[in-house]
Amino acid sequence: MRRKLTALGVVVGGLISLFVAAGRGYHEWKGFSRATAEKVVEDVTESLPEEIHDKKLNHELTQVKAELIDRQVAMNLSKRQREQLQGEIATLTGNAERRQRLLAEAYPVLKAAIDGQQSRVKWANQEFALADFQKELDELLAMQDRETRQLDIKRTGLDRLEKSAIEGEQALAEMKRGLEQTEQEVAVLRSRREQSETESQTLDLVASATANRETVASSLNRGVERLKTNVDKLEARNEARRGTASISERQSSNQISRAFNRLESLKAIHDATPAATTTPEAKPAANDTKSIEASKVVIEIQGSNAKKSDSR
Repeated sequence: MRRKLTALGVVVGGLISLFVAAGRGYHEWKGFSRATAEKVVEDVTESLPEEIHDKKLNHELTQVKAELIDRQVAMNLSKRQREQLQGEIATLTGNAERRQRLLAEAYPVLKAAIDGQQSRVKWANQEFALADFQKELDELLAMQDRETRQLDIKRTGLDRLEKSAIEGEQALAEMKRGLEQTEQEVAVLRSRREQSETESQTLDLVASATANRETVASSLNRGVERLKTNVDKLEARNEARRGTASISERQSSNQISRAFNRLESLKAIHDATPAATTTPEAKPAANDTKSIEASKVVIEIQGSNAKKSDSR
Protein backbone atom coordinates (compact mmCIF):
# COMPACT_ATOMS: atom_id res chain seq x y z
CA MET A 1 0.00 0.00 0.00
CA ARG A 2 2.82 2.38 0.88
CA ARG A 3 4.53 1.60 -2.40
CA LYS A 4 1.38 2.39 -4.36
CA LEU A 5 0.94 5.71 -2.59
CA THR A 6 4.58 6.53 -3.18
CA ALA A 7 4.27 5.67 -6.88
CA LEU A 8 1.12 7.77 -7.19
CA GLY A 9 2.86 10.70 -5.49
CA VAL A 10 5.80 10.37 -7.84
CA VAL A 11 3.49 10.36 -10.88
CA VAL A 12 1.55 13.40 -9.68
CA GLY A 13 4.76 15.23 -8.81
CA GLY A 14 6.22 14.37 -12.19
CA LEU A 15 3.17 15.74 -14.00
CA ILE A 16 3.26 18.93 -11.97
CA SER A 17 6.96 19.32 -12.68
CA LEU A 18 6.33 18.72 -16.37
CA PHE A 19 3.69 21.45 -16.47
CA VAL A 20 5.92 23.85 -14.57
CA ALA A 21 8.84 23.07 -16.89
CA ALA A 22 6.61 23.74 -19.90
CA GLY A 23 5.81 27.18 -18.53
CA ARG A 24 2.31 26.31 -17.37
CA GLY A 25 1.24 26.92 -13.82
CA TYR A 26 -0.22 24.65 -11.22
CA HIS A 27 -3.70 26.08 -11.71
CA GLU A 28 -3.70 25.08 -15.37
CA TRP A 29 -2.62 21.57 -14.43
CA LYS A 30 -5.38 21.53 -11.81
CA GLY A 31 -7.91 22.56 -14.45
CA PHE A 32 -6.80 19.79 -16.80
CA SER A 33 -6.90 17.29 -13.96
CA ARG A 34 -10.41 18.34 -12.99
CA ALA A 35 -11.59 18.19 -16.61
CA THR A 36 -10.04 14.74 -16.99
CA ALA A 37 -11.65 13.55 -13.78
CA GLU A 38 -15.05 14.88 -14.87
CA LYS A 39 -14.72 13.15 -18.24
CA VAL A 40 -13.75 9.87 -16.58
CA VAL A 41 -16.67 10.17 -14.16
CA GLU A 42 -19.09 10.84 -17.04
CA ASP A 43 -17.81 7.81 -18.95
CA VAL A 44 -18.03 5.60 -15.88
CA THR A 45 -21.53 6.90 -15.13
CA GLU A 46 -22.72 6.19 -18.66
CA SER A 47 -21.30 2.66 -18.53
CA LEU A 48 -23.16 1.78 -15.33
CA PRO A 49 -26.12 -0.64 -15.61
CA GLU A 50 -29.68 0.67 -15.69
CA GLU A 51 -30.41 -0.92 -12.30
CA ILE A 52 -27.85 1.37 -10.66
CA HIS A 53 -29.34 4.44 -12.36
CA ASP A 54 -32.81 3.37 -11.19
CA LYS A 55 -31.60 3.00 -7.61
CA LYS A 56 -29.90 6.40 -7.81
CA LEU A 57 -33.13 7.98 -9.09
CA ASN A 58 -35.12 6.29 -6.31
CA HIS A 59 -32.61 7.58 -3.77
CA GLU A 60 -32.92 11.11 -5.13
CA LEU A 61 -36.73 10.92 -5.04
CA THR A 62 -36.53 9.71 -1.45
CA GLN A 63 -34.28 12.64 -0.57
CA VAL A 64 -36.71 15.08 -2.18
CA LYS A 65 -39.58 13.53 -0.23
CA ALA A 66 -37.59 13.82 3.01
CA GLU A 67 -36.80 17.46 2.24
CA LEU A 68 -40.46 18.06 1.47
CA ILE A 69 -41.45 16.55 4.80
CA ASP A 70 -38.89 18.72 6.61
CA ARG A 71 -40.27 21.83 4.97
CA GLN A 72 -43.81 20.79 5.81
CA VAL A 73 -42.74 20.37 9.45
CA ALA A 74 -41.18 23.85 9.37
CA MET A 75 -44.40 25.25 7.92
CA ASN A 76 -46.42 23.58 10.67
CA LEU A 77 -44.10 25.04 13.31
CA SER A 78 -44.35 28.44 11.66
CA LYS A 79 -48.11 28.15 11.74
CA ARG A 80 -48.03 27.43 15.46
CA GLN A 81 -45.73 30.39 15.99
CA ARG A 82 -48.10 32.61 14.06
CA GLU A 83 -51.01 31.39 16.13
CA GLN A 84 -49.03 32.02 19.31
CA LEU A 85 -48.01 35.46 18.09
CA GLN A 86 -51.58 36.25 17.18
CA GLY A 87 -52.63 35.33 20.74
CA GLU A 88 -49.95 37.56 22.20
CA ILE A 89 -50.99 40.40 19.93
CA ALA A 90 -54.60 39.92 20.94
CA THR A 91 -53.62 40.01 24.65
CA LEU A 92 -51.45 43.11 24.20
CA THR A 93 -54.17 44.79 22.20
CA GLY A 94 -56.76 44.12 24.88
CA ASN A 95 -54.45 45.36 27.65
CA ALA A 96 -53.55 48.47 25.66
CA GLU A 97 -57.18 49.25 24.97
CA ARG A 98 -58.16 48.87 28.64
CA ARG A 99 -55.17 50.89 29.76
CA GLN A 100 -56.00 53.51 27.16
CA ARG A 101 -59.53 53.90 28.56
CA LEU A 102 -58.16 54.03 32.13
CA LEU A 103 -55.68 56.76 31.26
CA ALA A 104 -58.34 58.64 29.38
CA GLU A 105 -60.62 58.57 32.44
CA ALA A 106 -57.73 59.51 34.80
CA TYR A 107 -56.90 62.64 32.85
CA PRO A 108 -59.82 64.81 34.07
CA VAL A 109 -59.39 63.59 37.65
CA LEU A 110 -55.71 64.45 37.69
CA LYS A 111 -56.34 67.78 35.97
CA ALA A 112 -59.03 68.73 38.50
CA ALA A 113 -56.74 67.81 41.43
CA ILE A 114 -53.87 69.84 40.00
CA ASP A 115 -56.09 72.79 39.20
CA GLY A 116 -57.68 72.63 42.66
CA GLN A 117 -54.28 72.08 44.29
CA GLN A 118 -55.63 69.01 46.05
CA SER A 119 -53.25 66.79 47.98
CA ARG A 120 -55.38 63.71 47.67
CA VAL A 121 -57.32 62.15 44.85
CA LYS A 122 -60.31 59.83 44.93
CA TRP A 123 -60.24 57.18 42.26
CA ALA A 124 -62.43 54.12 41.99
CA ASN A 125 -63.76 54.63 45.49
CA GLN A 126 -60.18 54.77 46.75
CA GLU A 127 -58.20 57.75 47.92
CA PHE A 128 -54.65 58.28 46.80
CA ALA A 129 -52.13 60.92 47.60
CA LEU A 130 -51.57 63.13 44.61
CA ALA A 131 -47.94 62.09 44.35
CA ASP A 132 -48.81 58.38 44.55
CA PHE A 133 -51.58 58.82 42.01
CA GLN A 134 -49.20 60.56 39.65
CA LYS A 135 -46.65 57.80 40.18
CA GLU A 136 -49.20 55.13 39.30
CA LEU A 137 -50.17 57.07 36.22
CA ASP A 138 -46.52 57.39 35.18
CA GLU A 139 -46.08 53.60 35.47
CA LEU A 140 -49.24 53.05 33.45
CA LEU A 141 -48.03 55.48 30.78
CA ALA A 142 -44.61 53.78 30.60
CA MET A 143 -46.27 50.35 30.37
CA GLN A 144 -48.64 51.62 27.71
CA ASP A 145 -45.76 53.01 25.69
CA ARG A 146 -43.70 49.82 26.04
CA GLU A 147 -46.55 47.48 25.15
CA THR A 148 -47.58 49.72 22.28
CA ARG A 149 -44.08 49.41 20.80
CA GLN A 150 -44.14 45.64 21.44
CA LEU A 151 -47.51 45.47 19.80
CA ASP A 152 -46.23 47.31 16.75
CA ILE A 153 -43.19 45.01 16.58
CA LYS A 154 -45.31 41.89 16.95
CA ARG A 155 -47.79 43.06 14.37
CA THR A 156 -44.98 43.80 11.93
CA GLY A 157 -43.44 40.41 12.64
CA LEU A 158 -46.81 38.72 12.20
CA ASP A 159 -47.31 40.43 8.86
CA ARG A 160 -43.89 39.24 7.72
CA LEU A 161 -44.53 35.71 8.99
CA GLU A 162 -47.87 35.56 7.23
CA LYS A 163 -46.30 36.83 4.02
CA SER A 164 -43.46 34.30 4.34
CA ALA A 165 -45.98 31.59 5.19
CA ILE A 166 -47.95 32.36 2.05
CA GLU A 167 -44.81 32.24 -0.06
CA GLY A 168 -43.69 29.08 1.75
CA GLU A 169 -47.05 27.42 1.17
CA GLN A 170 -46.88 28.31 -2.51
CA ALA A 171 -43.31 27.00 -2.78
CA LEU A 172 -44.29 23.86 -0.88
CA ALA A 173 -47.30 23.33 -3.12
CA GLU A 174 -45.14 23.78 -6.24
CA MET A 175 -42.60 21.38 -4.78
CA LYS A 176 -45.33 18.81 -4.15
CA ARG A 177 -46.69 19.21 -7.67
CA GLY A 178 -43.18 18.94 -9.12
CA LEU A 179 -42.50 15.80 -7.10
CA GLU A 180 -45.80 14.23 -8.14
CA GLN A 181 -45.17 15.08 -11.79
CA THR A 182 -41.65 13.68 -11.55
CA GLU A 183 -42.88 10.45 -9.96
CA GLN A 184 -45.59 10.10 -12.61
CA GLU A 185 -43.09 10.78 -15.38
CA VAL A 186 -40.65 8.27 -13.92
CA ALA A 187 -43.42 5.67 -13.66
CA VAL A 188 -44.54 6.32 -17.25
CA LEU A 189 -40.98 6.20 -18.59
CA ARG A 190 -40.24 2.97 -16.75
CA SER A 191 -43.46 1.46 -18.07
CA ARG A 192 -42.55 2.56 -21.59
CA ARG A 193 -39.07 1.12 -21.12
CA GLU A 194 -40.51 -2.24 -20.01
CA GLN A 195 -42.87 -2.26 -22.99
CA SER A 196 -40.01 -1.33 -25.31
CA GLU A 197 -37.85 -4.11 -23.88
CA THR A 198 -40.72 -6.58 -24.33
CA GLU A 199 -41.28 -5.35 -27.89
CA SER A 200 -37.54 -5.59 -28.57
CA GLN A 201 -37.49 -9.18 -27.33
CA THR A 202 -40.51 -9.96 -29.51
CA LEU A 203 -38.87 -8.36 -32.54
CA ASP A 204 -35.68 -10.31 -31.84
CA LEU A 205 -37.73 -13.50 -31.65
CA VAL A 206 -39.51 -12.68 -34.92
CA ALA A 207 -36.23 -11.77 -36.61
CA SER A 208 -34.63 -14.96 -35.34
CA ALA A 209 -37.58 -17.04 -36.52
CA THR A 210 -37.57 -15.31 -39.90
CA ALA A 211 -33.84 -15.78 -40.30
CA ASN A 212 -34.15 -19.43 -39.26
CA ARG A 213 -37.03 -19.93 -41.68
CA GLU A 214 -35.04 -18.37 -44.49
CA THR A 215 -32.06 -20.52 -43.58
CA VAL A 216 -34.19 -23.67 -43.52
CA ALA A 217 -35.88 -22.73 -46.79
CA SER A 218 -32.52 -22.03 -48.38
CA SER A 219 -31.18 -25.33 -47.11
CA LEU A 220 -34.24 -27.17 -48.43
CA ASN A 221 -33.94 -25.45 -51.79
CA ARG A 222 -30.30 -26.41 -52.00
CA GLY A 223 -31.21 -30.01 -51.09
CA VAL A 224 -33.96 -30.12 -53.72
CA GLU A 225 -31.71 -28.63 -56.38
CA ARG A 226 -28.95 -31.09 -55.50
CA LEU A 227 -31.38 -34.01 -55.68
CA LYS A 228 -32.73 -32.76 -59.00
CA THR A 229 -29.21 -32.41 -60.37
CA ASN A 230 -28.28 -35.91 -59.23
CA VAL A 231 -31.45 -37.38 -60.79
CA ASP A 232 -30.77 -35.56 -64.07
CA LYS A 233 -27.21 -36.83 -64.06
CA LEU A 234 -28.31 -40.42 -63.35
CA GLU A 235 -30.99 -40.33 -66.05
CA ALA A 236 -28.55 -38.85 -68.57
CA ARG A 237 -25.96 -41.48 -67.67
CA ASN A 238 -28.46 -44.31 -68.03
CA GLU A 239 -29.59 -42.91 -71.37
CA ALA A 240 -25.98 -42.73 -72.53
CA ARG A 241 -25.37 -46.27 -71.39
CA ARG A 242 -28.44 -47.50 -73.25
CA GLY A 243 -27.21 -45.82 -76.40
CA THR A 244 -23.76 -47.47 -76.18
CA ALA A 245 -24.97 -50.95 -75.10
CA SER A 246 -24.45 -54.01 -77.41
CA ILE A 247 -27.22 -55.41 -79.53
CA SER A 248 -27.66 -58.43 -77.28
CA GLU A 249 -27.99 -56.15 -74.24
CA ARG A 250 -30.55 -53.92 -75.85
CA GLN A 251 -34.11 -54.66 -75.01
CA SER A 252 -36.88 -54.04 -77.42
CA SER A 253 -39.69 -52.09 -76.10
CA ASN A 254 -42.31 -53.83 -78.29
CA GLN A 255 -43.07 -57.59 -78.12
CA ILE A 256 -44.84 -57.62 -81.53
CA SER A 257 -41.88 -56.05 -83.25
CA ARG A 258 -39.52 -58.52 -81.62
CA ALA A 259 -41.69 -61.50 -82.75
CA PHE A 260 -41.96 -60.13 -86.29
CA ASN A 261 -38.22 -59.66 -86.51
CA ARG A 262 -37.64 -63.17 -85.28
CA LEU A 263 -40.08 -64.59 -87.86
CA GLU A 264 -38.47 -62.68 -90.70
CA SER A 265 -35.05 -63.89 -89.66
CA LEU A 266 -36.21 -67.53 -89.62
CA LYS A 267 -37.89 -67.12 -93.02
CA ALA A 268 -34.72 -65.70 -94.52
CA ILE A 269 -32.68 -68.57 -93.13
CA HIS A 270 -35.26 -71.09 -94.42
CA ASP A 271 -35.34 -69.63 -97.87
CA ALA A 272 -31.58 -69.51 -98.11
CA THR A 273 -31.12 -73.14 -97.08
CA PRO A 274 -30.90 -75.55 -100.20
CA ALA A 275 -31.78 -78.70 -98.26
CA ALA A 276 -35.20 -77.38 -97.44
CA THR A 277 -37.82 -79.43 -99.41
CA THR A 278 -41.51 -79.55 -99.43
CA THR A 279 -43.85 -82.54 -99.88
CA PRO A 280 -46.12 -82.82 -102.94
CA GLU A 281 -49.15 -82.83 -100.83
CA ALA A 282 -48.17 -79.56 -99.18
CA LYS A 283 -48.34 -77.50 -102.38
CA PRO A 284 -51.97 -78.12 -103.16
CA ALA A 285 -52.65 -77.38 -99.52
CA ALA A 286 -50.92 -74.07 -99.92
CA ASN A 287 -52.90 -73.36 -103.12
CA ASP A 288 -56.09 -74.34 -101.38
CA THR A 289 -55.45 -71.90 -98.65
CA LYS A 290 -55.53 -69.08 -101.14
CA SER A 291 -59.13 -69.78 -102.01
CA ILE A 292 -60.27 -70.39 -98.50
CA GLU A 293 -61.52 -67.48 -96.50
CA ALA A 294 -60.02 -67.77 -93.06
CA SER A 295 -61.86 -66.37 -90.13
CA LYS A 296 -58.92 -66.65 -87.79
CA VAL A 297 -55.17 -66.79 -88.33
CA VAL A 298 -52.97 -68.18 -85.61
CA ILE A 299 -49.27 -67.45 -85.73
CA GLU A 300 -47.15 -69.57 -83.45
CA ILE A 301 -43.75 -68.26 -82.49
CA GLN A 302 -41.26 -70.71 -81.02
CA GLY A 303 -38.13 -69.99 -79.11
CA SER A 304 -34.59 -71.22 -79.47
CA ASN A 305 -35.68 -74.84 -79.05
CA ALA A 306 -37.84 -74.47 -82.16
CA LYS A 307 -34.82 -73.20 -84.07
CA LYS A 308 -32.84 -76.25 -83.05
CA SER A 309 -35.67 -78.61 -84.11
CA ASP A 310 -35.93 -76.87 -87.47
CA SER A 311 -32.20 -77.08 -88.03
CA ARG A 312 -32.29 -80.73 -87.30
